Amino acid sequence: MTASTLSRLIILVVCLFLAGIIVLLFQTTAAEQRAREQAEATTRSLVMLRRSLSIGLETETGQRGYLLTLEPRYLEPYLRGQDTWLAAIDELRRSLSLTPEQAAKVDRIRELAREKLKEEADTIALAKQGRVEEAIAVVRSDAGKKIMDEIRNLTIALEEEEQTLVTQRLTEAAVIETRTWPILYLLVGGILVLVVIGFWLEKRSALAEMSAHEADALRAASERSDLLARELNHRVKNLFAVILSIVSLSGRGETNVKRAVEKISDRIHALSIAHAVSQGQLEAKTVPLADVVKATIEPYSESGAAISMDGPDVVLPVRAITPFGLFVHELATNAAKYGALSEEGGRLDISWSLDAEGAETKVRFLWWESSSRQVPEKAPLDGFGSLMMTQSARQLKGRGDRRWHESGIVAELVFPLSES
Repeated sequence: MTASTLSRLIILVVCLFLAGIIVLLFQTTAAEQRAREQAEATTRSLVMLRRSLSIGLETETGQRGYLLTLEPRYLEPYLRGQDTWLAAIDELRRSLSLTPEQAAKVDRIRELAREKLKEEADTIALAKQGRVEEAIAVVRSDAGKKIMDEIRNLTIALEEEEQTLVTQRLTEAAVIETRTWPILYLLVGGILVLVVIGFWLEKRSALAEMSAHEADALRAASERSDLLARELNHRVKNLFAVILSIVSLSGRGETNVKRAVEKISDRIHALSIAHAVSQGQLEAKTVPLADVVKATIEPYSESGAAISMDGPDVVLPVRAITPFGLFVHELATNAAKYGALSEEGGRLDISWSLDAEGAETKVRFLWWESSSRQVPEKAPLDGFGSLMMTQSARQLKGRGDRRWHESGIVAELVFPLSES
C-alpha cells in the first residue's frame, strides 16, 4: 500500500469517526430533549390534575358548609366549582398527550365529577326545600365520599404514571449518556492517533521525496563528473588534432613565416576562448546561446568553409552551457578533422529556433554540413564523441541525433529551456 493510498484511507476513517461522534452526540441530545419534554409535560399534568381535584374538594366543602349552616355564602365554592370543574377536566384531556390508559382514567374522572356534582346539587336542593335531614342522610350514605375517593385514587394513579414516564426518560438519557461518553473518548482518541499517524506518514513521505531528490542530484553530479573526467582525456587528444588542423590551415598558401605564426597564434587563442566558454561561466547566471556557438566556431572562421548562423535570441542558464558547449565543440572538432571545416569550399549552416509544446518551450538546434568529400557508406557514429554528445543531451533533459546525408553530416539537438 502506497503512502498516498494510506493517507486517503486515514482521511476516510477520520471522517467515519467524526460521523460517529455526530451520531452519538445527536442521540444523547435527543434523549435529553425527550427527558426534558417529558418532565415539562408531567409538570403540566400534575398541576392540572391537582387543580381538578382541588376544585372537586371545594365544591364538596361548599355543599357541606351549606347543609350545616344553611347560609348561602357557603355555596360560593360550590358555585365556582360547578362552573369550572368539568371545564378543567376537559382542558386536561385536550392539552396533554395521554396514553390510551391515561385517557380512559381522565374520562372516568369526568364521569365521576358529573355524578358528584349531581349528588351535591340534589342535596342542596333538598336543603333549600327544608328537607335538611334527608339531604344529610344522602351525605351520610357515603355515596359522595366513594366518588371522591375514586377520583382521588385515579388522580394519584395518573400522577404516578407521569412520574414513571419521567423516570423512564431520565433513565434512558442516563443510559445513553453512560454508553456514549466512553465511545466518544475512544473516537476522539482514535482521531488523535490517526492524525499523529498522518503527520508521521507525511513527514516520512517528505523525507523519502527529499532523499530521492538528493539521490537524483548525486547521480546527476556523478554522471557529470564522469563525463568531464572522460572528456578531459578525449579533449586533450582532440586538442592536438585541432591544433594540427589550425597549423595546417593557417600555413596553407602562406609564404611568410611570421605571418603564418601570427595566424596560428591567433587561432589557438580563439580556440582557448571557445574552450573557456564551453566549460561555462560560473560567475554568470545566463549566457546567450549565440555566444557559445560563435566562440566555439571562431577558430575555424578562416578555414575556407562558408559558415552561417541564424536563430532568435536564446539565453541559456549557466548549468546548460557546459553540456551544450561540449555538444557543439564535438561537432566542430569532427567537422575540422573530417567534415566541412576541413577543406576550402565546405559549408556549415547552423540554426536554432524556439518551439512551444504546451506550456513548455524547447530549443531546436540544427547543424548541417556540406562537403565535397565523398561520404563513406557506413561511416561510424558510435565512438566516444558520440557517447559524450548523448550524455550531454541527457544532461539537458533532451535528445540528440546525428545522421549522414549525401554531402555531409546533419546533427540535431532538442532540449527544454526550462529544464536545461
